[in-house]
Amino acid sequence: MSIYGRKNLKTTLNMEKFLNSKVAVAVLRILIQQDMPLPVSRIAKEIGSNYVTVRRYIKPLEEANLITSVVYGKRTLYRANKANERISIFQTFLEAWDKPSRG
Repeated sequence: MSIYGRKNLKTTLNMEKFLNSKVAVAVLRILIQQDMPLPVSRIAKEIGSNYVTVRRYIKPLEEANLITSVVYGKRTLYRANKANERISIFQTFLEAWDKPSRG
């Protein structure tokens, strides 16, 4: 058995899976940048993907508490969960990554 324990190993694998997914990262990036709830169709348009592909990543992101949903009538909108410290860390990472390199 690993010194990290079973739960930590699972969390690590989920993080690696998330970071390895261009769509999941793009969904989270757009929700952080827009800072307002968006429907799946708008998220797909913003990241240049399709509805079905984006929809596939919404549930795992929501289960990881990285995004939250809001229901308006018949539409479900999604936004980054700013109360989750991982969102602020990821936002800091994105801001640092997007800065021009000085080297």
